[in-house]
Amino acid sequence: MTSGEPGTSQFTEGEEEVPISLNEYIEAETQLEEDARAVLGSSDAQNCSYAKGYVKRQALYTCVTCSTEKGEAGICLACSLNCHDGHDLYELYTKRNFRCDCGNSKFETKCKLLAGKEVVNTDNKYNQNFTGVYCVCHRPYPDPESEDDREMIQCCVCEDWFHDNHLELDSDQAPADYEEMICVTCVRQHAFLLNYGSSFVAEKLSPTDEKLEVSVTKPEHDCKNVKQETSDDAATDTKPKVNSISDDTGTSLHDVNSQSIKQEREVKLCPYLKTHKGSMYTPRTLFMVAEWRTKLCTCSQCVQLYREKDIEFLLDPEDPNHVYEEANVENADGDGTSYEQGMSALSSLDRVQQVELIAGYNDMKENLVEYLRKFGSNKVIRAQDIQEFFTDLKNKRRKLSVPPSSCS
Repeated sequence: MTSGEPGTSQFTEGEEEVPISLNEYIEAETQLEEDARAVLGSSDAQNCSYAKGYVKRQALYTCVTCSTEKGEAGICLACSLNCHDGHDLYELYTKRNFRCDCGNSKFETKCKLLAGKEVVNTDNKYNQNFTGVYCVCHRPYPDPESEDDREMIQCCVCEDWFHDNHLELDSDQAPADYEEMICVTCVRQHAFLLNYGSSFVAEKLSPTDEKLEVSVTKPEHDCKNVKQETSDDAATDTKPKVNSISDDTGTSLHDVNSQSIKQEREVKLCPYLKTHKGSMYTPRTLFMVAEWRTKLCTCSQCVQLYREKDIEFLLDPEDPNHVYEEANVENADGDGTSYEQGMSALSSLDRVQQVELIAGYNDMKENLVEYLRKFGSNKVIRAQDIQEFFTDLKNKRRKLSVPPSSCS
């Protein structure tokens, strides 16, 4: 998957260990910290986000341990740490316009951080990710039954994740330079996007009919305008014409010429809405270029269409994931990575303290290497094993620190 992808990596039994240098390890850890800061930077680890209402974008989780038959549910970062500590959780990356479900009618237990929540959050939207599966193949990530750990990409409309080989692409891989992706399923539902032409996408579209032409010039008109057309008769005389005739009883009848009062009204259709018969392009996955959203038409007809299709968020400049992540990184505190914080703390010590700290670190490293040898190359090391190591290490240090009972 791409940055922020849900799920965690795992080692395959019998997988050969690849040695890495200390610098490579530090770079990998730094990248992980930066990714976490980008996704979680604006999240509060202590207070439930429910009080903020439907948050424009936030990191979410779903609890497998607490799942019931009452439907999908999503919880915020604080609730995942405080109300669901030790539970099995699916990491959902981020979702838009969502309110924390923890403790509502979908759960058997109440939220520990905030009482008095609504029974259900009616405006929340859920997809299959809340059940731990992704893509059109409806598989988990990582997939324990697949040896092909393919990249996954998130659709910016439905917010589901897709394997790149399940996006109906012409080539085996997605284009290298794109800002957002819209899956082929969403393109079929919102085919008007194809009318913007190849200038919006990182990969050139394939027209199905070269003779068809669709205007992609941004309309200067207001689509609220209505063109009035009348017949020639109505143009000269708006009153109905009356012909006097008599039936066999001598009664005078009035024959109203309906054609004289007929009026035709033709609404000016925005060029970007011509996506019915004669659409220039076949629906396909779209990889959108930078700032493509700013070029979307905002005439009255198009805005009404976005509203009816519930995709008004496309006009929100703060909605994209990359904008959310960039803001989190920019607003992050200046403490730096854990490595930088450690080096800063080390430099603040005097020479003797620095030597003692480094010696203690080397001693711990030697003990850890010795402890891990008993697991061999194929045995999985659990969190409990690491906890056991540090507990034993702490007990050894405690024994060494006990003063002798008597002096000779």
